Amino acid sequence: MASKRTTLRDIAQAAGVHYATVSRALKDNPLIAAETRERVQRVAREMGYVPDPMMSALTAYRSATRPEHYRATIAWVTNTFDRSGGTRVPTFNLYFQGAQERAASLGYTLEEFWLREPGMNWRRNSEVLKTRGITGLILAPQPRAKMRVRLDWQNFSAVAIGYTTFSPYLHIVTNDQFHSMMTVVRNVRARGYRRIALWIQRFGDERIDRGWTGGFLAQQQYWPESERLPILFGDQSSKSLKDWIERYKPDAILGDEYMMRGVREAGYRVPEDIGVASYAALNQNAEKLYGIDENPKATGTAAVDLLVGMMNRGERGIPEIHRRILVEGTWLEGTTLRPLDRR
Repeated sequence: MASKRTTLRDIAQAAGVHYATVSRALKDNPLIAAETRERVQRVAREMGYVPDPMMSALTAYRSATRPEHYRATIAWVTNTFDRSGGTRVPTFNLYFQGAQERAASLGYTLEEFWLREPGMNWRRNSEVLKTRGITGLILAPQPRAKMRVRLDWQNFSAVAIGYTTFSPYLHIVTNDQFHSMMTVVRNVRARGYRRIALWIQRFGDERIDRGWTGGFLAQQQYWPESERLPILFGDQSSKSLKDWIERYKPDAILGDEYMMRGVREAGYRVPEDIGVASYAALNQNAEKLYGIDENPKATGTAAVDLLVGMMNRGERGIPEIHRRILVEGTWLEGTTLRPLDRR
């Protein structure tokens, strides 16, 4: 005969606490005293407690099908040099919108927490978050690549958006920039372009761990030698861009709206003379760029989903094994390439 499954009520009786306290303690809820949490968790281990997968599935179903009441606050942690620095980047705003909408649907409030508040340091920031009962943190992109963020990490579940948080090494949610670039190149070549150039800013490529240049060069190595053009790093002046175009004669350039403006200022027509496509298109202007929408709102959504799961499982501190969730981009049709020949 199968042995009886250990329940939360069994643990509660053995530990001398209410079964609701057991549930919270097993999730490492900070509202339960640390001594009580440790005692309940020890009793659960000794009794061989294993969560019932059917009950877990039922709980998830109920959470998804009924309105959520307030559960807790999640901090959207920014580290820009001034308070409004992150709001000037449209993609960062979309990360926040996606995260905020998803958090609200799950019963959480998402609030911005600026680390550079005057008079604050890492200890004080950690104390404020802990005093407010905030255990879940989403780190917004840092103002520069390879930045270090200091907090008392053992008290928090944390997820970083993008690769700019160099230390600590946290779970990451980001667009799959390597695959996004490969998708752009394949679509451009499908329209008959062969001498395809990449224009990119070095600091931008460094921020995404060189995913764009990696995706481009991974495909370029299979092209004939006559079609391989050197990467043009970030000089937006029309004269130098014109000199570069006259020297290498690309028939398409991968870049952004700023680069396209430089192409036109150099005297070239888009797409009649040179085709243009973007590896990070938002298409907020009247003229639509062909290219990849990185789906930044979906990135924000995925960050909340990952974080809430960590919070529910009591996963805090710097992880030993890191997870990387990559969000797929979407190809956007536009007006800056010649039409695809479907004959």
